[in-house]
Amino acid sequence: MEYFSHTRADKNEYLIDHLRNTGDLASFFALSFGGSEIAEQAGLLHDLGKHTKKFQGVLAGTVHGIDHSAVGAEYYWNKVSYDEEDLIDDPFLAQVICNVIQSHHSDLHGELTDRAIEDYGYMAYPDFDKKVITDNNKENALGSKKELEQIDSYVKDNSLLRVISDETFPETDSMSPEAKMLYERMIYSCLVDADYSSTAAFYDEVDYSTYKKENILNPEELLKKLDEYRAARGYGFSGSGLNGIRNEVYKCCEKAGRELPAGLYTLTAPTGTGKTHALIRFALEQAKKNNQKRIFVVLPYLSIIEQNASEYREIFGEDNCIEQDSQTEIPEEIKLYSDRWDYPIIVTTAVSFFETLCGGQAAKERKLHNTADSVIVFDEAQTLPSFLLDVTMRTLEALTKYFNSTVLLSTATQPDYNQRKNLFDLKAKEIIPDVRGLYEKYGEIRKLDISTNASTPETFEELVECFDINQQLFVFNTTGKALKMFELLKEKYGDDDCFLLSSALCSEHKSDTIKEIKNRISNGMNCYVAATQCIEAGVDLDFPAGMRECAPLPSIIQTAGRINRNGKSVGKFHVFYLDEKNKNGYPGITYRNESYVTRNIIKNMGLDINDNKIITEYYTQIFSGDAEENSDIAEISEAIEELDTHKLYENYKLIEDNDELNVIVPYKPDEFENLHKELSFKNFCISKKEMKAAGNMTVRLYGNRNIREYLDRHCRQLSARSSETGNSIGINWYIVEDVDIYDPKEGLIKEEKEGGFVF
Repeated sequence: MEYFSHTRADKNEYLIDHLRNTGDLASFFALSFGGSEIAEQAGLLHDLGKHTKKFQGVLAGTVHGIDHSAVGAEYYWNKVSYDEEDLIDDPFLAQVICNVIQSHHSDLHGELTDRAIEDYGYMAYPDFDKKVITDNNKENALGSKKELEQIDSYVKDNSLLRVISDETFPETDSMSPEAKMLYERMIYSCLVDADYSSTAAFYDEVDYSTYKKENILNPEELLKKLDEYRAARGYGFSGSGLNGIRNEVYKCCEKAGRELPAGLYTLTAPTGTGKTHALIRFALEQAKKNNQKRIFVVLPYLSIIEQNASEYREIFGEDNCIEQDSQTEIPEEIKLYSDRWDYPIIVTTAVSFFETLCGGQAAKERKLHNTADSVIVFDEAQTLPSFLLDVTMRTLEALTKYFNSTVLLSTATQPDYNQRKNLFDLKAKEIIPDVRGLYEKYGEIRKLDISTNASTPETFEELVECFDINQQLFVFNTTGKALKMFELLKEKYGDDDCFLLSSALCSEHKSDTIKEIKNRISNGMNCYVAATQCIEAGVDLDFPAGMRECAPLPSIIQTAGRINRNGKSVGKFHVFYLDEKNKNGYPGITYRNESYVTRNIIKNMGLDINDNKIITEYYTQIFSGDAEENSDIAEISEAIEELDTHKLYENYKLIEDNDELNVIVPYKPDEFENLHKELSFKNFCISKKEMKAAGNMTVRLYGNRNIREYLDRHCRQLSARSSETGNSIGINWYIVEDVDIYDPKEGLIKEEKEGGFVF
């Protein structure tokens, strides 16, 4: 009997060809971190379950619900454990090979412990006298002892088992739990990418080796382009004022990138000091020095990656930069590069990056191995949540230690990671030689008259009257409070001069509003803006005056960075707090607790945003003792203790998306109407391509039962086609039916009352 791995109308692919091609690709993908022999062995055995009668029936369309992945894992574990074959000396790595084989069509399996071996059935082959259901609710492909003997002969005849030298893999006994788990995910990534790529090559009728042609960085060429871009615009020539500070930061990044080995670093510099160019300079110099293949620029919010990627494309050209996980439609010819992170410069979000780095889903983990041999720079690193900070930092540390990658954490308010009880020995080197001196110079040039009121609550009416200046920014902790201020501003100054920036605006609406605000500021026109914290990152505004509701200290400093940003005069900045009777006055419990810490620091120390002592004191209090913010959530800590990669994947969420709702709104009426008609023709079943295209006119919100009931009254819930059954299934996407619920100034209105809509 001949055994095939895939079929198409005109041709079948022999199983042995697929195994060898996958093994070769997996070995190639793991070259950068010395995992080639491990990854190759996984590739050579991953589809042994297709050498069975049941799976050949799947290809013929006569059998369904068969798990072929378990067979290779069972076979390898029994070979290394019971058949006394001297294949590999490290039982941890043997289990890694079994785990990634069994998981290559599903989620990565769990614990890397002896107990897990029994749980996943590696201890023995199935009982052939009964139907064996694997953990993904499918029937084990292996059906008889005779088939097992045939597989064993097949493996030996084709030399599919490798003796793996202990010189080729790391000393796993000395690796941290996070490093071990990352190593497993890297091997998993190599196998999944190799399997997908080899399969695609068969169906696309191309040679599988085309996937060895990497789209990697040419740092010398891109450094030249960066120099030309900056020279043409006069950057780097002025040595005075804020430009002098920006040049100093840029030169520090250039020098550090050129001289330092791959490692874990921090960049601490004030807001508005030109970090967009400085970060990419550091990354290019590092890539050149350490022979690294690509650069990742990781940003906190989806709304700002497009503008950064746009500037990088302007500097380096379309062929060198791509944004991943953005709302921009990606051309089909380069979509694969985005899906695999195979591009010289990738601009992505922290959510996308970290939920891949600590993930476990086959399709998403495919791209993980391309973070090896890379430079990864994080802007606004202070936004990483405290409840995931230990595992995040330890995993980044492992990435630099075992995978020849460089990580740079950039922020104006650098956390003191060593204050965390589980990060006391983390070594992250600062690349600015004199951070305190830099901030002192910055404070002398960009002057702010700061007032605070940490003792007495203030009212909205008092805040409106605080400054007699025709351009002001008011930032609040919630959308509801920002809306209330917006209404008061309109009463005082008129509708035309007042603006609202919040998550209730779709991204294109928000972008257009920011453009109008910038135009008014630059032309001296009246401009009064009420906003939420969505203004705190990636929004380059320069108001002469502004105020911020008491919040976590980094948020206050970010808002202050939008006041007198270019040092034109003396900016006015006020920090206030409201008389909170509503427990929902903060975005969350952690946010509220950190706001209270900030308020106490202001009471005791005042507020000088350029004094590093205040930032140090803030993180000392945040990370001290047994506070919630001093360790990861219990599920994450348990996953690390148990080396449970699946539990980590299930619980590592930067954003809890279970209650996320996406509402397509009529901001651009013509585009909206066309999409609405298209969807109505398909019974409101939306495709992934249409979701992507609608991204710029979509509002994302987190919904409780009342919000969902409201949307059901004024919107239509959309469905999507199931890839498994072909049936339409209701999803968390809606399209507006009652266009009055989207206001041209306020955005999506989320509640109703008699006589109209309100937030």
